[in-house]
Amino acid sequence: MFDAIRATPRRRLAAELRRLSSHHRLPAWTQLLADGDREALDAVIDTLTDYYDVAVTPYTDRMRAVLDADRAWRVHTMARVGVGAVLAGLHPQVRWEEPVLELAGHAGQGQVDFHLEGRGLLLSAHIFCGSRPRAMLNRVGPSVLVYAPVWNLQSDSLVAAPADARPRASTALATLLGRTRAAVLEALACPTGHSTKQLAESLAISPATASEHVTALRAAGLVTSLRQANMVRHTATALGKSLISTAT
Repeated sequence: MFDAIRATPRRRLAAELRRLSSHHRLPAWTQLLADGDREALDAVIDTLTDYYDVAVTPYTDRMRAVLDADRAWRVHTMARVGVGAVLAGLHPQVRWEEPVLELAGHAGQGQVDFHLEGRGLLLSAHIFCGSRPRAMLNRVGPSVLVYAPVWNLQSDSLVAAPADARPRASTALATLLGRTRAAVLEALACPTGHSTKQLAESLAISPATASEHVTALRAAGLVTSLRQANMVRHTATALGKSLISTAT
């Protein structure tokens, strides 16, 4: 990532800074970047690297779990009720009336009509994009719609087994976690995860028991729980899946 920033052509840097200066007053030193000063660019990248190591690196596993669970939720929604439901569910201010997708703009910003003309639209969940979806329009390749993932209940912020299934887990994992809790973790390792009710039905346990085990696994960082409307979906985190594969 930082190598890509370092390799940014001078012409593009100058163009981006000109565009940014039309909206915000930039400090005088940014002119050095526009002029292609390598020392100034290196200083910026070193600062970004230091910030990333402190503010991002310690939380990458947690953020990846949120993004993985959000993607599983969107795929599940699209498979069951179609892409329109995915688009309409991105944000309360997003309106989908086929074939038109409307996004609320910022105050004072006029309406912009953009036709994809068959180039497609890439949905991309980002942790740091803010709550409102943003469109990155591209007249050459696919445009990108950036949106915030459904929030992780840890930070406050449907595939079911046969009805006669019983908790099963590998011997090593069952020894470590207990037979039922291990079975819960393995069940939540599927890409789409489960709601508490689905989990209880798939393992033939009570919803209260399922909720108790999910809570314990979530506290240990092995499971993440995401809310979408009135549904909470649980999925195993990268750490949880790693534990399963190690114990198998």
